[in-house]
Amino acid sequence: MPPNNKKLIIFDVDGVIFRSQLLLSFSRYSGILNYLKAFYLCFLFIISSLNIRVLLEKIYINIKGLKEEDLWRVYHRMKIIENAEGTIREISNKGHIVALISSGVPDIMIKDLTEKLHADCGYGIEVKIIDGICTGEIGGLLSHSEGKIQIVEKLLKEHNITWDDVVVVGDDKNNIDIMELAKISIGFNSYYPVRKRAKYLADGHDLRKVLDFINNEDEPTFDELSAGLKHESSSSWRQELRRKGIHVCSLFVLLLAGVNYLLTLELLLAITIVYALSEWARLNGIGFPALGYITRLCVRTCERRRFAFAPVTLALGILLSLMLFPALIASITIAILACADSMATIVGKFYGKIRIPYNHKKSLEGSAAFLIIAFICAAIYLPLKTALIVSLVSCIIESLPVKHDNISIPLGTGLFLGLLI
Repeated sequence: MPPNNKKLIIFDVDGVIFRSQLLLSFSRYSGILNYLKAFYLCFLFIISSLNIRVLLEKIYINIKGLKEEDLWRVYHRMKIIENAEGTIREISNKGHIVALISSGVPDIMIKDLTEKLHADCGYGIEVKIIDGICTGEIGGLLSHSEGKIQIVEKLLKEHNITWDDVVVVGDDKNNIDIMELAKISIGFNSYYPVRKRAKYLADGHDLRKVLDFINNEDEPTFDELSAGLKHESSSSWRQELRRKGIHVCSLFVLLLAGVNYLLTLELLLAITIVYALSEWARLNGIGFPALGYITRLCVRTCERRRFAFAPVTLALGILLSLMLFPALIASITIAILACADSMATIVGKFYGKIRIPYNHKKSLEGSAAFLIIAFICAAIYLPLKTALIVSLVSCIIESLPVKHDNISIPLGTGLFLGLLI
């Protein structure tokens, strides 16, 4: 490999190499109270109420008195992300330099991890241990906010490369400074501040996902690009089908509302709140049981860096329909929203060619699909002539350049139906 193609690949450790946080694991081992304190301190750090130095000092002073063997015991129990060793080996085989840099993990453990994963070098904080007992004192460059920059600049001089040759893989805001200086930044299960700034995002439990982005920057061949586009297209199809499958499941609300109206409203509200919590967790690199997995399967590329509002607006559209309209009208509007809007999206996204003049984000093909399905939904409840008029009005509402059509479609259709019947 020519010297100018050599890269320095930097991996954060907690949350990237380790699937959880070693600092929190130390605290949990020392007692539930210390664990809760550490959790609270980490939260303050996330919202920028504490800097890294104060965070580390407070957490390590809380575990003062732990034996060195206890620290190692906790370290050896840490779960490593899938394919960590294989990913680092593959990067090294291409002639790149791999460095593990952590502001939370003791340097002696980072050195052990570096050897275990076959990385080129590793740097952690200095934790003072006297007579086999942790004193709670910390030191070294990485115990300060500018420490990571200083370590990287030292490595750049050693290997005669520049920041344009640096790739940073991190998850929390302590990595933002070096991410902004590096040419390539990859947020791995990242918190929101990193998610907003990183050039690329990778979520999941497999470190090999970062290889796609590193390889893409390494002048990919035509075959690699073609394969990537095919994979993206296939993923997009599956993603939209999953999204609209959930959309169509809104029909079950009608069945439940017929059995217990108040319970249905309460469940919709509860699900919306739980979903909002799940989205907050996703945007901060935290796995949320079941719902978080479903969201990751359905979220569009444009939504990976921000809150995905579509499920919230869908729930609000259904809630408002149930609360504002009689049962007949609510049933029609929810059926149209669940089925016609889903079909319009799928047809428009994958087959739409002719753009609507007043809304270039939507197509005539998608609107035609909406009209047909809306007519079928309305015809179940209404005379054919009335169903046709309602479906036409609903189709016009759907075609408008309104941001949240999950709300405008049922409300607009419901209001028109209220005047018509």
